[in-house]
Amino acid sequence: METSVLATTFGAFTPPSWSGGWASTPSRWSVAASSSWISSDRVAGLLVSNSREEEMTTQAKVTRDFRYDVTLGRTNLSGIGFRNPVDLALAKGGNIYVINRANEAQPFGTRISWLDINQDFHGEFGQRGTENGQFIWPLSIAVAPDDRVFVADEWLSRIVIFSREGQPHGTWGTKGSGDGELDGPSGLVFDSEGNLLVSDGNNHRIQKFTPEGVLVSGFGTFGAGEGQLNQPWGITVDHQGAIFVADWRNDRIQKFTSEGQFLLQIGTSGSGEGQLNRPTGVAVDRDGDIYVTDWLNDRVQVFDAQGNFVTSWTGDANLSKWAELQLAGSPDVVEQRDTVPDMLEMEKRFREPIAVEVDEQNRIMVLDCRRDRIQVYKKVS
Repeated sequence: METSVLATTFGAFTPPSWSGGWASTPSRWSVAASSSWISSDRVAGLLVSNSREEEMTTQAKVTRDFRYDVTLGRTNLSGIGFRNPVDLALAKGGNIYVINRANEAQPFGTRISWLDINQDFHGEFGQRGTENGQFIWPLSIAVAPDDRVFVADEWLSRIVIFSREGQPHGTWGTKGSGDGELDGPSGLVFDSEGNLLVSDGNNHRIQKFTPEGVLVSGFGTFGAGEGQLNQPWGITVDHQGAIFVADWRNDRIQKFTSEGQFLLQIGTSGSGEGQLNRPTGVAVDRDGDIYVTDWLNDRVQVFDAQGNFVTSWTGDANLSKWAELQLAGSPDVVEQRDTVPDMLEMEKRFREPIAVEVDEQNRIMVLDCRRDRIQVYKKVS
């Protein structure tokens, strides 16, 4: 059953057809409640997911504790809400920027949303187009040390720059395969030196630039061997400067030194524990734990610093503050929701989680693409 009112308001069902939007883009797109405690034990091989401490077995040695915290967002093509969000970036003061990819039939929904962790909406900026401050297929976003916002445009193969308030600050980038050129940039992150690392998706490599677009270095070649890449997507840098890349087509995460030397592979193809199916996003917390959005397995997986599987989440969302406000003025929608079997259980779950970030308070923010929301977890210990 699909009802456009329910789907577009609360993301409880598959959203309406994307009208050829992502299906017509590069090959990567053609694939495609109350607080709960999640505790993991790798000694006994046990995963316990409940809210009652007394249910945990005495044999289990708990090594991580996570708590679902809150949900941010609702479905909306403009204003308060998201539409097919594909990436998020965290900024100072709890600010969050979200890329809304929208779809080809509704290009006016392509924009950047600006909100904060308290669910206050501060505005939106950017739009579909080729001029300064515009983009066609925005895919990744990062905030520079000086608070400027950088957006990777997958279609135009360029970087679009904004002030923290969304004023256009220029663009750079040329499509191609030569040094310093881009083809389908899909991931952005700033390192500790203020340089911008770019997942150069269709060139199967990582390139490092100054914020002004001057090439610093690069690494990676096409393939499936150690250190090789096949359409890399999400990218992050840990507190020691190591680089983690979601090697999308190879179904793995790869870890490199800051100079691009291969260190570690995490994951293989599949749906079992520790296996991945088109991983899109990766983040590392201050303890070294690694979070991966396992896109087509509809889950987030957590690994320790050595790459060992710790636990996974399939979603725990309740209604966001924004959704509750909309429901309060829509009694007919409330009535419709009450007629749907297993509504609350379906509504909790991830649907193609696509990006993940961790803030300094150890809050893990998961961008739930097809549900148009962010699910926030808290690492307790």
